[in-house]
Formats: sequence, C-alpha cells, structure tokens
Amino acid sequence: MFHSLLIAGQFVCAAVLVLSASWWPIPWLVIVLSLPGILLAVWAWLTMGLLRLRIHPSINDNTRLLVNGPYALVRHPMYTGLLWFGAATLGSGFAWWRLAVWGVLAVILVMKANEEEQSILQRFPQYRDYQEKTGQLVPRLDRV
Repeated sequence: MFHSLLIAGQFVCAAVLVLSASWWPIPWLVIVLSLPGILLAVWAWLTMGLLRLRIHPSINDNTRLLVNGPYALVRHPMYTGLLWFGAATLGSGFAWWRLAVWGVLAVILVMKANEEEQSILQRFPQYRDYQEKTGQLVPRLDRV
C-alpha cells in the first residue's frame, strides 16, 4: 500500500508540473534546460534495458546491479532525470505552489530510492560500497 501511494504521488506531482506549465508560446529555454534530465533518464532506461523498466520500488528475480553508464554518476539516474525535468518546467509559469509540488516530488523520489535500496542491499551486499562512492540523486563531487 505504501509503495502504491509513493507511485501515485510521483505521477500526480509530475503531471501537475507538466500540465500547469505555460507551453504556449513554446518556452524554448525551458525545453533546452530540460534536455539533460530527459537524456539522463533515457540513457538510464537504455542501460537498464527497455523491458526492465519498473515503477515499483522493489526488486525481483530479474533485478541486476547496474553501476556503469549513468549509474556511475548517480544511483537513481531516472529519478534525477525526472527531478531535473520538473525543475526546468518551473521556469515556465513559475509559482511558489509549483515549487512546493516539485519539493514534494523530490521527497517522494528519495523515499522510493531508500525503499528500493533496502531491498537491493539484502540481495547485493556489494551495493554498500557503491553507495559510499556514488550519490543517490546528485553526483558526489568529491569522488569525480
């Protein structure tokens, strides 16, 4: 039930950010600023495998530990990409309540990442070393 609430909250917050943004005239700056987030998320999806995408913060028998590509930069590059994209939309139709929605999205994604990592640690003990070297959502600049 808790995971379902996190997933629903993630989708609601992302939808609110996208649907409440001003998209006409086309905000080229917002589109350009959102591209790194979109590209990071797509890169992560391709690295993971197109058919392995899961929105549920749990692992299954097919889960494999990824530490290369975008996963060498951050442990949850799809979440980072979504946050980046959401932040870019704030430049189109900025309002304090939209910033608050982005903040709620960030909290939800951190909660999902933490839930997922608990399961990963049980299955992959070497994940602890990866956690120490790699930032969860933001690259660790002291390790670059």
